[in-house]
Amino acid sequence: MVRYSHGPKGLLVRKRNVFRVVLIVTIIFVALLRTEQYESERLQQILDSGEINVGFRLGPLIYYERDNVAGGLDYYILQAFADSLGLVLNLSVIDEIPDMLSQVQSGNIDIAAANLTVTSERSEEVSFSLPYMDVSPILIQHSSRRPKGSLDEILGSSLVAIQGSSHSELLRSLQAQHPELTWTEEAGTLMFELMGRVQDQSLDYAIVDSSIFELERPYFPRVEKAMELNQPSPLAFALQKSADNSFTSSLNSFLAEYKSSGNLDSLVDEMYSNNENFDVASSLVLRERIQSRLPEYETLFRNVGEQFDIDWVMLAAVSYQESHWSASARSYTGVRGLMMLTLPTASQYGVTNRLDAEQSLVAGTKYLISLKSRLPERIGEPDRTQMALAAYNMGMGHLEDARILTQRAGKNPDYWSQVREQLPLLQQSVHYRTVTYGYARGLEADSYVENIFHFYNILESYAWQKELEAMEIEMRYEEDIFGEEIYNSEGRRDFPSILENPPSPM
Repeated sequence: MVRYSHGPKGLLVRKRNVFRVVLIVTIIFVALLRTEQYESERLQQILDSGEINVGFRLGPLIYYERDNVAGGLDYYILQAFADSLGLVLNLSVIDEIPDMLSQVQSGNIDIAAANLTVTSERSEEVSFSLPYMDVSPILIQHSSRRPKGSLDEILGSSLVAIQGSSHSELLRSLQAQHPELTWTEEAGTLMFELMGRVQDQSLDYAIVDSSIFELERPYFPRVEKAMELNQPSPLAFALQKSADNSFTSSLNSFLAEYKSSGNLDSLVDEMYSNNENFDVASSLVLRERIQSRLPEYETLFRNVGEQFDIDWVMLAAVSYQESHWSASARSYTGVRGLMMLTLPTASQYGVTNRLDAEQSLVAGTKYLISLKSRLPERIGEPDRTQMALAAYNMGMGHLEDARILTQRAGKNPDYWSQVREQLPLLQQSVHYRTVTYGYARGLEADSYVENIFHFYNILESYAWQKELEAMEIEMRYEEDIFGEEIYNSEGRRDFPSILENPPSPM
């Protein structure tokens, strides 16, 4: 082939080559512009829509609703992200993880939030945000069993993992080293439910995240860690896998700032702040605060108690459970003050400053009275007070759901001892789907009421001591603080004597 480099024909060739180069450069430049425009379309579309569509899975560290107020670690993070963009968080609950991942990949939802572990299999289907927490997969068992050193020690026993979870993916990889390992995968089951089944020994073993194990362990004291199955893995949000990463980049920028500011660590710490068992150490803390904090508020408790004909000791016990007698207390949920009021409740009862101890206590007292008045008149004491306190914690709607479940079980919904037995069912999908208000942290409400009445016992001793000191009679109440809890012949804790005979604490 003849190549022309000189003369008229050579000039023509050189011009053609220059034209080709210019054409190629132009095509590349236009492509880059189009790519840049395309890669900004996803974020712009969401901004134009005014909302972020998020699919949540129910769970205490993901999303839950209490008396029409949402909560959960994933929810709080994504609500803050939506607020940062000036968008509305539009949420839907999706039970099964595979369905959730499918919907985010198809674009039906913008973000999948389910405490999702980043895995190689999942990364082929979806994109992941920056991680916000690390968790380890844990094999759990009943405390009556010996610790395990190998999965070979559980061969032949029942083992359950959640279908579509990172745990099922992990088990498939572990099966190469343990060929005889078998397990069952369940769709729509919560890790909380698995812990409950191990607790009652209807299940030998299960796999849960270390984050859930640590959060829920106080409610399942007979559940323990048999062994860790893998190194810690990151949790992240799942987004659509595409060339357009503008929305993912926006979320990642927010998460990086949220973490560096310390807000994320503070939020996680708050989530785990109330999962301690009530024990001797807690009694010591309460005794110290009786001396250091109660004197500041005792007169207020007495005055408000007298104003509303309520035992001031009960008000003090509720306030201690809510804020540890701190008028400036605040929670990640936005509740504040001595009685930890929400903004709607504060507004309902005319509170202008939630940090004002008197306003907070008066409003909280009125709210408790209102809850109590909404219960059927046939419910007597102390059941009436216990149910009102449970409603203060989780909402009247969820309490009524628990009473409905109690009635379905053939038991009396007017007795707290029988209603509290049904509270765990509000955290089990097979039950909460059948009632009006759905998922609720029922065991937390049970613990809330139990704590208040335990505090009440100790504070009652303090109150009695104050009265006897006025008559120059010494009374020791250390035994109430350090001694064993008092149980009746049926193995249940007796209620404070002041509640057995009126006046009512409420």
